[in-house]
Amino acid sequence: MFCGKRIIALCTSRVYDDQVNEFIDALNGYIVQKGYRLFVYSINNDMYWEEQNINAGTAVYSLIDYDITDAVVIMDEKIKSRTVSDNIAEAAHSHGVPVIVVDGKMENAVNICFDYEKGFENIVRHVMDMHHVRKPHFMAGLKDNPFSDKRIYIFKRVIAEYGIDFNDNMLSYGDFWAKPAAEAARRIIESGDIPDAVICANDIMAINVCGVFMENGIKVPEQVIVTGFDGIAEINLSSPKISSVKCGSVPMAKAVSDALTECFENGAVNGLRPVIPTLIPNASCGCHETEVTSADLGRMNSGLYRYQDDMRLMFNVAELIHMSDSPEKAAACMHNYLMDCVCCIVNKSFLCREKDYFSDESGISKQRFEDERILLYDSYTDSYDIEFLEKGKIVPDLRRLAEIPYPVNFCALTYFDFPIGYICFSYQGCDMTDYAKVFQITTSLGIGLGGFLTRHHQQYLNEKVEEVYKNDYLTGLLNRNGFFAGLNRYLVEKAFYGQPVSVISADLDGLKSINDNFGHDAGDLAISTVAKALKNSCPENSLCVRSGGDEMTALVFGENSTEKIISGITDRLEKFNENSCLGYKVRASIGCFTGIFDGNFNFEAASKIADEEMYRNKQVNKDHIPSEQ
Repeated sequence: MFCGKRIIALCTSRVYDDQVNEFIDALNGYIVQKGYRLFVYSINNDMYWEEQNINAGTAVYSLIDYDITDAVVIMDEKIKSRTVSDNIAEAAHSHGVPVIVVDGKMENAVNICFDYEKGFENIVRHVMDMHHVRKPHFMAGLKDNPFSDKRIYIFKRVIAEYGIDFNDNMLSYGDFWAKPAAEAARRIIESGDIPDAVICANDIMAINVCGVFMENGIKVPEQVIVTGFDGIAEINLSSPKISSVKCGSVPMAKAVSDALTECFENGAVNGLRPVIPTLIPNASCGCHETEVTSADLGRMNSGLYRYQDDMRLMFNVAELIHMSDSPEKAAACMHNYLMDCVCCIVNKSFLCREKDYFSDESGISKQRFEDERILLYDSYTDSYDIEFLEKGKIVPDLRRLAEIPYPVNFCALTYFDFPIGYICFSYQGCDMTDYAKVFQITTSLGIGLGGFLTRHHQQYLNEKVEEVYKNDYLTGLLNRNGFFAGLNRYLVEKAFYGQPVSVISADLDGLKSINDNFGHDAGDLAISTVAKALKNSCPENSLCVRSGGDEMTALVFGENSTEKIISGITDRLEKFNENSCLGYKVRASIGCFTGIFDGNFNFEAASKIADEEMYRNKQVNKDHIPSEQ
């Protein structure tokens, strides 16, 4: 329990889908009356029972906190991955949390299933009994799909009871989808063997079969009866309206609510509890047309039309996030354009430009979020600051959300099949008006934030490549390409025009002796030591270049004391010598020139003057050679 309320975790897919949304609405209505709270964990796309389709969005199920969760409800048929459903159930069992499975069958769970076989049998019998069909045809779903195969079996069994022998011409496959169903309908027409009725395994196929027949002058239902299955909202938009079987969300939600109460009061009573789908006779089979309520039209309007402008806005936000210069500016895009009752949490790696986030070598799990996360956006505050989320928390204030008598929905943000983070939606209601936006928001933010990560990592790589191009590998100073690129930038920008500019030349003393007596590695160390002393003694805006093997030059802008800089170089070298115990001393001869920086500044001429002074000093220092130290 949490805040004195039992927490129910509902694991599902596509909360913006009308049927799922209706189920959430109905279930929440039942359980809130009992003092329970519903936390929904949802993916945006189901996985069609194929293991290769398991995607990063399933990381959202790892957010379930079993320390406060009292029961887990798994909508197995919506998730459509037995592996994912089993993993959720296993985690729940390991914490002693009861599991209720909706539309699926698992061991050690309460299984509440639509009796699809009975529902489908009812519509086949309706067609045979009420409409006296003698030449039926069945449009199945996918070949070798268990749902489809069971309906083929029922179709064969029921028509046999009416004295009709099945043959292969009575069966076609529409793959549960629009285009394959339409193509199958055209093949039926081309065969010339038009049936009395086409009984389809789902509504999408029925709608498209009906459309193809009507386009080809075959009247429905006068010449051919067409029926579907599932009872989706679109059957009432078809002309004629499609006869179907509704797998009602309200009776299913009631059964789940009752099972939860039994679990809490008497302990889980595992086993199968069937819910019979409701037959919906309609115009496409010749029955009286079902009246569409204003509530039905409102839900369809919300789901299909109302948020076209929001989609345009969200993709604009995605583009702005993608092009942001920093994580803070990316977060500000959400503050400027989004969105009520929402907070956005991302993995800590979001702040790391150096990491190739979307690489298999990144070390980022595709099935879980990182333990350390940051709050990128919270509609309940006015703060634009990016905050680290306290370890173990999934949102900043879960207690406040638990007090709201509406579902709290979590949905993953993914990009290139990697989990970036997640969104927590806490809409003050359950209707389609809000939930239709879940897919838009999560998809567009996933694209925007993923693009931001990719772009900034590419910028980091470009900077590294540029660094290699313009910097000397040994000393870290600019090479000549990098130096002259920097000098030209200052000449173009004119920021230092009219100000003093100094050229300081430094040359390592006794390099040949160091190489001969201590090796070239020692010589390289001596060169890099002089380079470091030069760079650290000059102001930050100086251009420091390795101009030759052991020769280094600094271009120093503004009012600066060259004596102080030269003294700093010498002091740093002396300090190095005191602490190094290398057997040789690192010293440098230094010269300088100071002039005025403007468009006529000639670096080569100024450098030559500084070099002449440096060589005079080297002559003075010629007795200080490493072999005598």
